[in-house]
Amino acid sequence: MDCRPWSRESKKKWKDSTIDRLKASKTVWPIPQIEQVFLPDFKIKSQINEYSFKSLELICNGVFGKVYKVEKLNSSGDLYAMKILEKSSVVCENGVQQVKNEVQIQSLCGHHPFIVNCPFFWQNRNQLFIVSEYVGGGELLKLLQKYGPLPEELCRVYFAELVIIIDFLHNAGVIYRDIKPENILLDDNGHLQLIDFGLSKWLPQGCHTSTICGTTQYMAPEVLESEPYYSHAVDWWSAGVLLFQMLTNQLQYYHLL
Repeated sequence: MDCRPWSRESKKKWKDSTIDRLKASKTVWPIPQIEQVFLPDFKIKSQINEYSFKSLELICNGVFGKVYKVEKLNSSGDLYAMKILEKSSVVCENGVQQVKNEVQIQSLCGHHPFIVNCPFFWQNRNQLFIVSEYVGGGELLKLLQKYGPLPEELCRVYFAELVIIIDFLHNAGVIYRDIKPENILLDDNGHLQLIDFGLSKWLPQGCHTSTICGTTQYMAPEVLESEPYYSHAVDWWSAGVLLFQMLTNQLQYYHLL
């Protein structure tokens, strides 16, 4: 059977395609691996980015990067704490899921009055950015260093607020794993504000985990002794150690057990 040849008109339409080949070739894919691993939690393009803030001073150095006090531009002087993490350090230390958990948990639980909110987080080619509310009252640790043992009445208030925080996190399916005075700030009204969810993890009530992490002086025995599994109870142990520290300004509690 003879095939019917295309007409000149149809050939012309085929050649004169309306597709802009140059425009069609422009695409964001493939995304570099160093950016893919932090998606979707850390957006690549965000309306808020590192150029939306003015750095005021260095607050502290962390394991993966630094924390700065910053002011949001085009605002009424709103202050934030910006944590800048080096991707290379995070990847080398196998901390990808750790930082993703951090922003997930803090952004979802930050509506609690005793937890510092984390409204902005994004990435560029080499760094991760986590922006939290700025709390200007200082660390609970600095209060202990300045005044020593705290009055029992004040310890009751602080411990009650800490219990509220831990209970809220556990009911939300979160184990914190790093209760210590360095991670507790005081707001302008003297209330506790929990920060730094870098060691936190999603863990439903009744479940167990096994990663050895935390700060040695506040770690529960089952973590220190490398038992196969531990539960949310480790946060309550750390809270008890902190209460002892607030009352005595000491951490040598083992002789009391």
